[in-house]
Amino acid sequence: MNNITLTRKLALTGAFSALVIVLGITRLGFIPIGAASVTILHVPVILICTLAGLGGGIFVGAVFGILSLVMAAMSPSSVLDPFFVNPLCSVLPRVLFAFAAWGLWTLLAKLLRLKKPVAAGITGFVTTIVHTLLVIGCIYVFKGADVRAAMGGLGYFALIGVVLPNAIFEAIAATVICVAVYAGLFIAGNRKSKLSAELQD
Repeated sequence: MNNITLTRKLALTGAFSALVIVLGITRLGFIPIGAASVTILHVPVILICTLAGLGGGIFVGAVFGILSLVMAAMSPSSVLDPFFVNPLCSVLPRVLFAFAAWGLWTLLAKLLRLKKPVAAGITGFVTTIVHTLLVIGCIYVFKGADVRAAMGGLGYFALIGVVLPNAIFEAIAATVICVAVYAGLFIAGNRKSKLSAELQD
């Protein structure tokens, strides 16, 4: 890995970490839909995994998890927020989520060689659902008795059924954003190539 590549990855990692913090603190990362809200705070984790690899994804995922921990401690807004004060419920699933996003992206874009906007869209949709499963799963693994008491005895799969509609909306939002980012990168790359060709003429 050369210094330019390393510098680019570090810059992207810093930029996406800052984006997660800004989206969380300003609440711009939460899109209201009726009585519920859809979060896109996980999308920067997906994008950094595709642009900078697993290392950047783990770091931004950890930032996302720590932010959710701090927000849950300082300004809880849902019945599940008290469980996010535990880093095993807030930070760990976001780090594991980065592994899932990087792994699926590598399979689709590198091994199966799908077009990158298509690979990014599929990665965004599938790993958003995986993110929900991981978060709820960690809550049940580490705080099972407490969460069943708080949710009126709901088991893991019952709670997944409750949050699934939101997860699908989040998956659609992630798909649109990921495809748009890669479509923009493709267009920008083509324009740069044409400009380079014109300058060489």
